[in-house]
Amino acid sequence: MKNIITLAFIFFFSISVEIQSKPTPVGKDDNFIVQVKSTVQYPNLIQPWRFKNPETRHSYGVIVGENLILTTAQTVYYHTNIEVQKFGSLKNYVAKMIKIDHDLGLALLKVEEKEFSTGLTPIQFGPEIFLASTGIVLEYKEFRNLSEKKVRTIKLDVDTYTNGYIELPFVEVQSDDKLEGIGELVVDEVSKIPQGILIYFKDSQNTGKMVPNFTINQFLNCNISKKCFSYKGFRFRPLTDASSRNFYGLKKENSGVLVAEIYPDSSASSSLKLEDILLEAGPYKIDPKGYFEHPKYGKILLSYIFHSEEDLGFGKDKKIPLKVLRNSKIINIDFEMKPFPESAIKIPFGNTRYRKPEYLILGGIIFLELSEHYLMEFGNQWRTRVSKQLLYLNDYHRINRIGEDKKIILLSQVLPIPGNQAYHSLQQVVLKKVNGKEPKDLKELFQIANSGEDSFLIMELDDGTGIVFEKEEVVNLNNEATKVFRIPKSHNLSE
Repeated sequence: MKNIITLAFIFFFSISVEIQSKPTPVGKDDNFIVQVKSTVQYPNLIQPWRFKNPETRHSYGVIVGENLILTTAQTVYYHTNIEVQKFGSLKNYVAKMIKIDHDLGLALLKVEEKEFSTGLTPIQFGPEIFLASTGIVLEYKEFRNLSEKKVRTIKLDVDTYTNGYIELPFVEVQSDDKLEGIGELVVDEVSKIPQGILIYFKDSQNTGKMVPNFTINQFLNCNISKKCFSYKGFRFRPLTDASSRNFYGLKKENSGVLVAEIYPDSSASSSLKLEDILLEAGPYKIDPKGYFEHPKYGKILLSYIFHSEEDLGFGKDKKIPLKVLRNSKIINIDFEMKPFPESAIKIPFGNTRYRKPEYLILGGIIFLELSEHYLMEFGNQWRTRVSKQLLYLNDYHRINRIGEDKKIILLSQVLPIPGNQAYHSLQQVVLKKVNGKEPKDLKELFQIANSGEDSFLIMELDDGTGIVFEKEEVVNLNNEATKVFRIPKSHNLSE
């Protein structure tokens, strides 16, 4: 299948990083902060055989083990080179990425040179967050001295990081100082115990987000080859109005939320049903807006129960007892937690999850699988520049239905050569059928196009347009298109 450009970075290592999580105060003379600089080169999703111009990204890194550095994922996405600089040294050390979590937005790096660890003190994150307290943000720039800035931890909540798929715990912080939100370490002002990593800060509002210590520990201690966090597998709708509560048979003494969407192959797909009412999760009652009362931190969205892992003791590969109202009857469910099912995504959105684009050339015509990342390539005003049909699909059909496993294949553009002149005006049209079959993804499209059953390749588009080529003609047009537009020959369908 070398003819399809299938470039996706997946990190499967057989080792795990064992990092103990004991609360350790940070000493004044300890050296545990580094600077991370990476050269990145993002793919061009409109011309997926090309890359964009290289960029340089900067962030802070925290030493969490021997030659191990914790930093932000955005810094090393699509990296071609990663360099690390220690405080008080002018030498740049080459690092490699050994683990990344796309939903958490953190990455773990390693420097192979043994001398790198000289003078560095790994820190350890504790399990407890000190809320409504003052913290110290530690940072430095190049060879200058370390600086300390004040920050206030406000509350614990859940939300998606870096446009990920999973809502994960975060601590809302405030500061009157100018912060960057690129991996700065935050320590408690009194105890000097590390509290978390700052990954976002907006100066105009003086607020930001910090990844809490127990979530960091979950990432550091999980096996490199596996996903670190569980996902509840459903979306819910509040039940705050009396009419809805009465319709579903919810009694006055009960409260809960409506299961409105279930992700296929997820934790919820085998145990919950649409229009179930979730009343309790573990020992916690769910209120009509979807919140529960945390024993330490107050009201938090119910996703925290399923995704907090270390804090409440529920998490991946464990079971949570649920109390559910189904058809006006209360039932008890042992809800098994699983990681996020990537197969549930029909149209990728949010962050790219480090994927590089797949595409296929047929008769000099570029086909790819629709994603929000492709649509965003049309600039800041992309919603006004792309097909209304594609906008609708992106907004309302991102998730596969139960039992469905199908991508949306898009005719992106026609490379203008004489042999496909009749189709030069086509762009951004959904492919419906090929030789009477509906391919579920690019791989299946490739198989249909190369099967020996038909001498013609007949493609039907969603707008009613038909495209017809002889099979031999497709090979010649591909060769011509790759030569004229300098697409590497190894990417040619005929190779």
